[in-house]
Amino acid sequence: KDGGRWIKFSTSSYTDAARAHEALNTYAFPGRRNLGYLFAFESRRMEVMASSGAGGGQQQQQQMGGGDGGNPIATATPPTRRRFLAMEEFTRQGIVKSAGGGGIAHSSPWTVIHANTKNYGLCSTYPSVLVVPRSIVGSDDGNNFEGKGIGILRRCAAFRSENRFPVLTWGSSKHGGSIWRSSQPKVGLQGYRSTEDERYLYAIGEEAKRANLAADARAEGGVGSGSSAGRYPKEFLRMLCGRNNESDLIMEGSNSSCMIKIMDMRPKSAAMANRTQGYGYENTNYYRGSTINFYGIGNIHAVRDAYQKVHALCLNPNTSDIQWMQLVENTNWPSMTRLILSASWQTAFHVHYNRLPILLHCSHGWDRTSQVSALAQLLLDPHYRTREGFSALVEKDFLSFGHPFHTRCGHGEGKNEQGGDEGQLSPIFLQFLDCVFQLVNQFPNYFEFNARYLLLLSENIYSCRFGTLLCDSEREREVVAGIRQRTYCMWEYLDSIPDLVNPLFNKSVNDDAGVLMMPLPMLLRNVTLWTDRLCMYGAKANIPCMPPGTDFDRHSTLHTSADETAESLKSALSDANMWKETALAALKEVEELKKKVSKNEGGAIEA
Repeated sequence: KDGGRWIKFSTSSYTDAARAHEALNTYAFPGRRNLGYLFAFESRRMEVMASSGAGGGQQQQQQMGGGDGGNPIATATPPTRRRFLAMEEFTRQGIVKSAGGGGIAHSSPWTVIHANTKNYGLCSTYPSVLVVPRSIVGSDDGNNFEGKGIGILRRCAAFRSENRFPVLTWGSSKHGGSIWRSSQPKVGLQGYRSTEDERYLYAIGEEAKRANLAADARAEGGVGSGSSAGRYPKEFLRMLCGRNNESDLIMEGSNSSCMIKIMDMRPKSAAMANRTQGYGYENTNYYRGSTINFYGIGNIHAVRDAYQKVHALCLNPNTSDIQWMQLVENTNWPSMTRLILSASWQTAFHVHYNRLPILLHCSHGWDRTSQVSALAQLLLDPHYRTREGFSALVEKDFLSFGHPFHTRCGHGEGKNEQGGDEGQLSPIFLQFLDCVFQLVNQFPNYFEFNARYLLLLSENIYSCRFGTLLCDSEREREVVAGIRQRTYCMWEYLDSIPDLVNPLFNKSVNDDAGVLMMPLPMLLRNVTLWTDRLCMYGAKANIPCMPPGTDFDRHSTLHTSADETAESLKSALSDANMWKETALAALKEVEELKKKVSKNEGGAIEA
């Protein structure tokens, strides 16, 4: 799972070797039912047990839902800080206003509901706080669990795979452009419909249209048209698109009536095949004002196959260096990276330039959807390009929105515990970090963290050193396992290392720049292999070789232009300071000599 890492050791006897092997297997692969043996829990066990015996455990268990099958180990250990707090994050986005008692902004087309806080009954793999169209919930304010609006949400959830109905993950505070996510609908071969689901998506489009009209009115001092036509020159938009899906991206002609864009991450053939299993995709004849496109991103099995191929290539000592790039492309790993980046860029383009609400989904809406949603937000929102913002983004779109880390990473499970085809294992989150690396490598000045940050983060996906990336959903982490009380936080560890900060980053400049929308051809053509991660355990040298006896720091030679530029800048600044100090010292000596000369001349005249 971790790219070919091998552990070798020697013992004095076969018996000792067998005991060591058994101990390693017990603690490294305890199995799904014995995850308490993982290092993430063992590292804090004494602290947890001490607090449990101090008398505060029962109260903590009640707070964590222990009476409802909650935290299995009652503990008064203070929880680590969450980076994604829904009300704070949606307040920052402008969806919720912090006026007075924290009420909802009346000008916002969206509203926050708390209907999922009751045992996560609305959707077990969603966060407890959700954002939906205001017109759907109406006066129920999301706290009435049996209200008319919540009833519509329940029927929408029943029509979607795993009850994952469309909810907002990011919205603009200036217009109706927003990103929504869900799973595939239960259409089937019979072409089933849900009037509530159709009404729900139409409400999203209508609310966004009203928000665009209000934005135009504010900008023009009167009644606006609600259209983005003429807002940006078509020549500029065509330059950005580079003839990639141009007819869909530039809203003109038949596209101008679109109110909501549905972006299905799957190949269309896969979406059609899912109809035989009772699922499928939206029929736009029934969803008014909508259009749908397919983006051809492979499923978890295709990702796992490509990952295994590229690692086998990097680990093979007989790999041809002359044909290296061709062999890398043949693994399909770079092409899958480009597909994900392209879909993310197009999502950000529609939200920023066309001011459209975008509904993203794949099959279950927790793998490809999480990748594209998070990457699009990296392009749209400068806050997510900071360390604090990036950790909140990962917690929001991967942890809280139900990316199944345990199922995809197999934490604590051996090679044969998920079936002969490795079951549901797939490096989805590592692939996401690879895509983030491409952005950081090409545009380093826009990110507070550097490539070393991503590398260290990627090394802890499978390490089980921290509890941050354990479990499959927010419900499992917060209610069942008590992760924040029983394990250490990975983000705190990363924030404690100053070398992971990009010295070239300027927050004020980044905030002023806002969106990061480069020409799409530029982004895709500069995709490169993440050598520091994928070739980490390779048989051949992937870093500069140093003479024997040289003090060598491996982490100072990462293959990124950002680090090289940063080191060059540090060296130049050091040289400049040295010469500045030398010049100041010389000027000081000149001034002292002048004073001595003038003093001597004055004495000679008196004599």
